[in-house]
Amino acid sequence: MNRAENKASRLLQIETLLLAHPEGLSQAELARRLQVDRSTINRYLTDLPSYIYEDDDRTLKIDRKADLINLQLNLHEAMALHLSSRLLATRSDKKNPHAASALRKLGMAMKLWADRLSQQILVAADIMDSDIQIDDPNYLRILELLTEGWANLQKVRIWHRSEKLDKVFVYVVSPYFIEPYATGQTTQLICFSEPPGALRTYKIERIERAEKTTEKYTIPTDFNLREHLANAWAIWTTEEEPKHVVLRFHPRVAQRVKESRWHLSQKIQEQENGYLLWQADIAETTEMLPWIRGWGADVEVLEPPELREVLVKEAKRLVKLYGIAVLNEPQTRFFAHRREGEVHEYWQPLIEHLRNTAELARKFGADANVAELAYIAGLVHDLGKYSTEFQKRLEGIGPRVDHSTAGAKELKKLLEGTPQQVFAQLLAYPILGHHAGLPDYGSETDLESSTVCGRLKNHISDYNEYQSELDLSSLEFPQRLPIRPLRLPVFYEKQSKDYLGFSLSFLTRMIYSALVDADFQETETYMKGAKPRGGHDNIPVLRDKLDKYLKRFENPNSEINRKRNEILHACIEKGKTESPGFFSLTVPTGGGKTLASMAFALHHAAEHGLKRVIYVIPFTTIIEQNAGVFKDIFGEENVLEHHSHFDWESKRKDNPDDRTNSVLTKLKLATENWDIPIVVTTNVQFFESLFSNKSSHCRKLHNIARSVIIFDEAQMLPREYMRPSMAAIWELVVNYGASVLFCTATQPGLERFLPEKTEVKELAPNPQQLFNFFKRVVVKHLGELTDRDLLTRLNKHEQVLCIVNTRRHASGLFVGLQGEGNYHLSTLMCAAHRRIRLEEIKERLAKGQLCRVISTTVMEAGIDLDFPVGYRALTGLDSINQAAGRINREMKRSVSEMFVFEPKSELIKKMPFFLKQTAEVARMVLREHAEAPISIPAIQAFFGQLYNLQEPQAFDFKHIMECFDDTDGRFKFETAAQAFHIIEDPTVTVIIPYNKEAEILIDELKYTDYPLSTLRKLQPYTVSIFENEFDRLSAKGVIQTIEDTYHFLNPEAMNDFYDPQRGLLVPDNGGGEGLLF
Repeated sequence: MNRAENKASRLLQIETLLLAHPEGLSQAELARRLQVDRSTINRYLTDLPSYIYEDDDRTLKIDRKADLINLQLNLHEAMALHLSSRLLATRSDKKNPHAASALRKLGMAMKLWADRLSQQILVAADIMDSDIQIDDPNYLRILELLTEGWANLQKVRIWHRSEKLDKVFVYVVSPYFIEPYATGQTTQLICFSEPPGALRTYKIERIERAEKTTEKYTIPTDFNLREHLANAWAIWTTEEEPKHVVLRFHPRVAQRVKESRWHLSQKIQEQENGYLLWQADIAETTEMLPWIRGWGADVEVLEPPELREVLVKEAKRLVKLYGIAVLNEPQTRFFAHRREGEVHEYWQPLIEHLRNTAELARKFGADANVAELAYIAGLVHDLGKYSTEFQKRLEGIGPRVDHSTAGAKELKKLLEGTPQQVFAQLLAYPILGHHAGLPDYGSETDLESSTVCGRLKNHISDYNEYQSELDLSSLEFPQRLPIRPLRLPVFYEKQSKDYLGFSLSFLTRMIYSALVDADFQETETYMKGAKPRGGHDNIPVLRDKLDKYLKRFENPNSEINRKRNEILHACIEKGKTESPGFFSLTVPTGGGKTLASMAFALHHAAEHGLKRVIYVIPFTTIIEQNAGVFKDIFGEENVLEHHSHFDWESKRKDNPDDRTNSVLTKLKLATENWDIPIVVTTNVQFFESLFSNKSSHCRKLHNIARSVIIFDEAQMLPREYMRPSMAAIWELVVNYGASVLFCTATQPGLERFLPEKTEVKELAPNPQQLFNFFKRVVVKHLGELTDRDLLTRLNKHEQVLCIVNTRRHASGLFVGLQGEGNYHLSTLMCAAHRRIRLEEIKERLAKGQLCRVISTTVMEAGIDLDFPVGYRALTGLDSINQAAGRINREMKRSVSEMFVFEPKSELIKKMPFFLKQTAEVARMVLREHAEAPISIPAIQAFFGQLYNLQEPQAFDFKHIMECFDDTDGRFKFETAAQAFHIIEDPTVTVIIPYNKEAEILIDELKYTDYPLSTLRKLQPYTVSIFENEFDRLSAKGVIQTIEDTYHFLNPEAMNDFYDPQRGLLVPDNGGGEGLLF
């Protein structure tokens, strides 16, 4: 190659490299890649094309708006471009100077050798910028921005107007493809959209505004446009299975149908009578309606039924429009719901809603053995909508209408005096409460009240028109109740008592759950279109994923890891062999029980066909670590975190009967229904859902049936609600096919709260030997210590952990630490903040640097850190044991010390009674078991003495069991729900604008149509505080609220009210309580 050819080749290489690197390359980088001297590149600069330029920072870049392509075509390739240009000119209705310019350049280039084609392409160019076209400069600017974003792999923020809701929502999109769409002459953006964190298609004409972001993205290597659109009629896709479409064409159009391939999946079958059967699998059948309509009466839709129904309705409208008489048309049509702004023909028929809800409820109730009762509840739950008054209300005329009472009244009338009348009473609760919540039964003297008795006496609008569409006389009720009654021991008496009423109430809850989840989902399908649900891996697949992950631990190189491996394999083996029931896993802290318990659960579930694993944790603060581990193993789409922070509710009181409220508002605030295979939740969320009466909380209950429930740190089950909580657990295992695993280093003796002879099977191989093996900490009781004495001791240690009982005490002590490497941790720091601090702590511990940590109980469980020495304020022995689990965790030292002290501090003004009591019992046990306070005998002694100090009512101090003590079904669901609060003082969740990501998500929350998706992303940026603390912050004017529901700290107040070391600064009221759950 001569010198000139070599230079020409290099110039082409430079251009190719810069095309591949839109961010630009320096001269040095180009020289390195071309293996030449930098001076050579410098000499080439004057010979580079004009569209290659040097930026201010001496980076070479290519101007992507310049003319970049030199193209050579043969005649037939030119014809292909001619056809493309004709489609562009005839299927686009907007001015596009870029398209016109491109076509003119192409036409002029072809003029000498393909003159006729050249002329036609120039005509197409004239069309593209003629006055015939719509002049929409905003559309053009947005198309340019999206094109640049796609070319440069740069995310774009768009403001898109929803056609259905006529509201603008903000999304951050990663463009994957821009597709012209002949139907309606539009352009579509195929992109990854946040929210909802999934592939979406947006019509560019509906984007009102767009702006570049600085964030880059990559298109996944497995994204294939052809595969993505394989089942689309043109552009619309769905995550659901495609629908099988069958059309029958008349002989007079059969030949025309056969001449074209209308869809990739089409199959054509000729019939003897000349008709043609056309079949295809289509993602979204609505999109093919214009094509079907175009064939007129020469085509009939045979499948799917919903597509046929759309065309039947259209045909009826045409009949009405053209004044054609039709016999046997019903006089009145009844509707369940309507979408804003739509005409009657698109409203949802009431009979359709009732039947769909009934079928869904039957499906959801199957695992809980309430399928048929749930079906009946679904069929009659909205009978009141057959009233003229309700139909007028849908039109926007008249007051709200009670539509929930009719179904309960009708079942009572139908079954009164029959052996099945008990079902009428049980079903009355879910039917009456499917919006307002499960009511109390009340008394026969109730009038015009919200109780069952009061509601059944209320005068309601005439709903008898239901008989024109439904025949209730054919309903079939079960011959017997599908439950085994609960029988619990009576404390301090050698006898047991039947709790049939509790079992009946739990059965009622399961029916209610199936009904309200079905009602939510069916309404959601109509209001929003079919929303994809599911798409998760099944249990056997998740088991295999875990087994693959666990292979990395197969050849442990230390004694402690060999012991953890032994525990793991024991759990796997028993998961495969044991029948469903009650289990315990008694393993010292640091024994690897998180993975061992999940391995048991997945093998057990796979063996017995159970549907999901529910992992229940005492603190919201340790959800992050455990859920993070599970997401890494199983994939984020298979794991749901759900805790009390995310039951967002307005501080306004709910409408007491919830009559005909905005359906979209209810759907927007609807809580998760736990239809994901792995759920990580808290004690608060789990038990308060079991005893709630609200539809949004209860919709998940049917998904707890036939699951494996792991209670991590089982000693933290709510003591004041132990009897109702354990009764509910027994119901789930015995009557609803679940298995339960109590997992802890300090088993609290829960057998005493279960029926006699209930077997709880231990999974760990010889727990006492495990405690002997894992003994690595000596506990020393120091007695009383002032804050000054405590700080003197702490400041002498280079690395130390100190855990105290209240946030105020922790914050005050932190100020007294000296030197560097000091850390404070509490629930007033958002999870993202704590995560950064924990990483810093872990790094300092590993490097042997100064590291002193003062924390609340947030550090007590689920935190994988290893300190050489620890201090714990006196508390229950179970908590002392948990704190010891952060000391010498990896057994790198022969023995470490943990000092238990009794704080004497002005920072502690008052302490909860139960904390004082557990501390007193711990003091006695520490004295009696001074040699081995962290041992099974010491733990058994602690819980034995603690339980013996209690009056029987202490384990049900709100009298929850009495609410369900009536065997005739007179229950107090609302009373129990109002009483059952594990955290007595109401709490409020506040979003912290901790970083730029949090600020963007808060802005997104203001506009999004997918609040749950955005709230999940906001989870690491939330803090839960008591309501009185929230009120004090609000009084300072630093809290802002979105839609009266989502509260966030004003970003401008971050410097004054969110400390980088201590988190949210709540104005002091002098109290000393801590958030202990």
